[in-house]
Amino acid sequence: MTDTSLPSWAPRQGAVILAMLEAVELGVREGQPADRVLHKLLAGKKKYGSRDRRVISDSVFSWFRWHGAIGEFPLAKGLIVAWALEGSDWPPALLAIAEELGWSADSLSALSESRQTADTPLADRKQKIEQGLNVLLPEVTAWLPEWWKIETEHLGSFETRLNEHIDRPPTWLRIDQELQPTLHQELLKDGAQWAGEHTPCAYAFTKPGQIKAWLDKHPKGIEIQDLASQQVARICAPEKGQTWWDACAGSGGKGLHLLDLADKDLDLTCTDKRESAVENLVKRARAHGLGKLRHYTLDLTSTNLTFPNLSFDGILVDAPCTGTGTWSRNPDAAWRTEEKDVRQAARRQKLILQNIAEAVPQGKVLVYAVCSLTKSETLEVVEDFLTTTPEFTLDPFDDPITGEKTDGTLTLIPSKLQADGMYIARFMRNSE
Repeated sequence: MTDTSLPSWAPRQGAVILAMLEAVELGVREGQPADRVLHKLLAGKKKYGSRDRRVISDSVFSWFRWHGAIGEFPLAKGLIVAWALEGSDWPPALLAIAEELGWSADSLSALSESRQTADTPLADRKQKIEQGLNVLLPEVTAWLPEWWKIETEHLGSFETRLNEHIDRPPTWLRIDQELQPTLHQELLKDGAQWAGEHTPCAYAFTKPGQIKAWLDKHPKGIEIQDLASQQVARICAPEKGQTWWDACAGSGGKGLHLLDLADKDLDLTCTDKRESAVENLVKRARAHGLGKLRHYTLDLTSTNLTFPNLSFDGILVDAPCTGTGTWSRNPDAAWRTEEKDVRQAARRQKLILQNIAEAVPQGKVLVYAVCSLTKSETLEVVEDFLTTTPEFTLDPFDDPITGEKTDGTLTLIPSKLQADGMYIARFMRNSE
């Protein structure tokens, strides 16, 4: 196969991809999330159809996913090596870039045809690419930051942990439990992956078009919510008629889930320190027919906090974190996050728990959750809270995925769920 067999538009699209990648890479170096930069770059450009946008997006995030292996290469060369490591079929635009660099489409196609599975050791995959493209890559142990290796060593072998970052999970939907029995068979017929009886309202798709179609069809009954995130409200286990506080509510996904689990019969207060997040939460709640939602801005790291004048059955603290559990979806975050960010997040999390502890009545529940898997933000935060606040103990619960009894904490590993990583701890304030 030669460059003359490529579509005439392939070199132009290749140039667009490289220009987009260069702009996104610059934005990430300045601390901006890659998806936000790319969204701005593509906004209003109607000449790019859905397929164009998909190949641009896939190319950009492939480059960041394998950045530890290809970061020293020039942009174009790094992109081709990253795509080869990815093992996906070659779009014409990337073949055009490769041929400009001297790699033939035939050699790249041969790499794809002999692609190895996700279970193939990364060292073997590295060797295959080095031989096929005549390049030299860093050792696999250098493919993610050193601090990350130390912070996650309690989770198993380095190879396993690195694969957690590389393997992309599908997009999960949460169906309102009242609607789920009606839609179940239709979702399966459309190719949805069902989480199973333990989490019956969770379904996954890999194609964006299917996700959009279901959201458009049922705007009041379906939400995008990762499978790991869905377990947080299930561990809270709210009951009808109870009073709950979602203290770091963000845009309200977990709050909506709390309401759904309680058949919409829940006295719910939602707070966040960002006014924009609270405004978005209100819009989402109204879209679901939930106009009576108590909400206001509140910074839980402040001193002299004024808490809601309510007696809560439970408080959920989905704390701000570094989000290392979501790196498989946001690979650029690995290169925007530093060790000091983890330390700062852990200090903030400890402060929030200490501040909110006094709002938990005796015999009631406090749930702590983060979408991060670092030791500093999970095990050490819980250990610190139990040591400094002895009136609280861990409250054992059943793992909502497997049904097995826990000690009151749960670490959700991405590869086991095909979802994000999440850490959840459930405490109870002891009665005197």
